Amino acid sequence: MKSIMKTALAAIMLATAGTASAQYRFGGMLMDQDGMMSNDMYTLSQVNFGFGTARSMGMAGAFTSLGGDIASIGINPAGLGMYRHNDISITPMLSFQRSHNSASDWGDNAFTRAAMSNVGAVLNLYEGASSHVVSFSVGIAYNRVADLNYRYGFSSASGASNAPYRSIADAFSRMMGQSGLFPSKDGALNYGYGDSYFWGGILAYNAFLLDVMTDEQGDYWTTAGRIGVNAGVGHTASLESKGSIGEYDISFGMNVDNLLYIGATVGLQDVDWRRQLYYGEDYLYDGQTPVDGSGTPLQSPAQWMDYNQAVTVSGTGVNLKIGAILRPTAELRIGAALHTPTYYILNRKYQAYMASNFNDRGDTTPSLEDVAPNTWDFVSPTRLMFGASYTFGNVAVVSVDYERDWYNGMRVKNIPSGFNMQKQDYRSEFTNNFKGSNTLRVGAEVKPLPNVALRAGYGYAGSMLRNPKEWYYNTPLTYQTTCYSAGVGFAIGGFTIDLAYQYLDSKNTSYYLYYALDAASGMMDTASPLYSTDYTRQYAILTLGYKF
Repeated sequence: MKSIMKTALAAIMLATAGTASAQYRFGGMLMDQDGMMSNDMYTLSQVNFGFGTARSMGMAGAFTSLGGDIASIGINPAGLGMYRHNDISITPMLSFQRSHNSASDWGDNAFTRAAMSNVGAVLNLYEGASSHVVSFSVGIAYNRVADLNYRYGFSSASGASNAPYRSIADAFSRMMGQSGLFPSKDGALNYGYGDSYFWGGILAYNAFLLDVMTDEQGDYWTTAGRIGVNAGVGHTASLESKGSIGEYDISFGMNVDNLLYIGATVGLQDVDWRRQLYYGEDYLYDGQTPVDGSGTPLQSPAQWMDYNQAVTVSGTGVNLKIGAILRPTAELRIGAALHTPTYYILNRKYQAYMASNFNDRGDTTPSLEDVAPNTWDFVSPTRLMFGASYTFGNVAVVSVDYERDWYNGMRVKNIPSGFNMQKQDYRSEFTNNFKGSNTLRVGAEVKPLPNVALRAGYGYAGSMLRNPKEWYYNTPLTYQTTCYSAGVGFAIGGFTIDLAYQYLDSKNTSYYLYYALDAASGMMDTASPLYSTDYTRQYAILTLGYKF
């Protein structure tokens, strides 16, 4: 099975030549969907600034040392030890996602969605006067951990190059030829072929984009009789992702001598991630007669192709969070929290089909589906957080957090049988391609009136990529996120109303849609243009709470 990062060392060597006997590596966003890849696990592991209450999100999540908020359950459970009352709240939100492409936009590049950020309760079960334990509270909550809703689409064109190095069909011809997979004598290529790695090539053959020809060295795959060597190629691509990771938490926190606060949370996560990928090609001759490599006119050239794929990932994860807050003075708080790796057990389903102009009705090929139970187990990075905050009487508070996440410590624990990558292959990719990341959060709250609070926050999540970002070209990987936030809160008796706005700007690596890389020379034989897609997200958050 192909390597996901393609051992990055070959990534900076680009060319457009190859030989029929070359051994290739294949990849790109459209060709990396046949299994659970390391970049998928990387994406599922990113939490960035997380979600919570409007108060915590308005301060960019800088809550490691603050406490006294239901968001503490998912950040630093020691914060529950600061409760001296009961608290319930609900936090709905609206999300607005927008994609920015290097190529011309095509289709819808925005996604608006209503969701639940947080809902929970904290019960103050014990108040002590004669022991060192001043109070003990338990909490239960749902927290959204990751937002997987986004979409983007674009179009571009590659000019004629007098060599068939422009179409995804050319990459499939390299793949099928290297594998030695050929049709039976009656011309059929079995739709039941078990290894989904070759399904793209099988679909291209059954959509009449590939032919098998014979020379003195034997049979080989080619597009020469279908796509003229003088054809330019129009590329149209879109991806729609839906879903989220949510976490159900049960937590406790205690107050020891009003000096030390400790707590722990057990979290059970629910993963729901669905993607639809579309790719279309138009073969453009600019009024010329389509010809093959020998200059012979094609009698029935390809005009267009559509390729559709769908991927669903669902499952559960479990983790533990422990934390402590030290309050050496009434004004100063120092906090630390450790989030263990989340152990994920995930099922994955895959579907693909293709169409071309060679079918008079424009019908697609039969769909190839991999829907049997396919359990993938992996662990996400360990997270370690430190924070300090200072309170200026009842007027203001400033909080600063630092977080370290070890992405090079991700590990695969189970792979479905028949998948041609081993645990050590994934481990090598995680170790060689990822590193520990650094995240900074700063938040402030000012009370111009006793019952009114104004909030603002800033955050920056740095790169998790060990090598230069140009070496990662298989799919858009987020390597940097900047957060700006603001909010306002009102207290009316025991009731609280908090509003917040958060803006996230994410930078992603550039990527190919497909490519065939000559493993011996480290040079590209076939490749799409190189694209880039960045995201911005805006969240409008409302928290309704009651303290009693």
